[in-house]
Amino acid sequence: MKTFPMLAAATVLAAATAVALPAQADPRQNPTADYMADVVAKTEGQPDSTSKIWYTKDKVRVDVNHQDQSMSVIMDRPAKKMTVLVVKSKLYQQEALPEGESSNPIASGTWEVAKASDETVAGVAATKWTVSGKGADGRAFKGAIWTTKENIQVKMEGEAEEEGKKIKVTSELKNLKIGPVDAKVFEIPKDYKPVPKDEKKN
Repeated sequence: MKTFPMLAAATVLAAATAVALPAQADPRQNPTADYMADVVAKTEGQPDSTSKIWYTKDKVRVDVNHQDQSMSVIMDRPAKKMTVLVVKSKLYQQEALPEGESSNPIASGTWEVAKASDETVAGVAATKWTVSGKGADGRAFKGAIWTTKENIQVKMEGEAEEEGKKIKVTSELKNLKIGPVDAKVFEIPKDYKPVPKDEKKN
């Protein structure tokens, strides 16, 4: 189910696998630290999207605000489960985590990656990388990615290609806080109810 702006969420996530990773920065690796941040994502031809992300080794939550709609997406990698919270109606739906949604998009496929420079993004020290290639899912991207020493993607800008169409995309983290994340943010609120079966079919 992708009724929320998945493309915007995807540009935010550099989601992790449950493996120990080296400390050396590399955009093809996954973040080595837990963090939370605000995100501004822009996709050519669409309204800007704002979101908030909470990231840990096992779980990721993204709260997305897009065209007056608010949704929360919680990804549980060990359980291979995704939960979508519909804020307005206080409903939730759970389903299997789609293949590839929990992994770094440039961790697989064919990519050319080169270090460009060391810069500061929104007050955070980062390394700029030029990236060009195509992922295992067939999505192509050419542009630049900025990562911290913990491999947290703090900025991305470039041109993505899907179904033969090239689209300019950008995203940037704001108010980045690196450190432990409260486990409660990954829980389903007690006043939320499952989406009725008849609504799931529609």
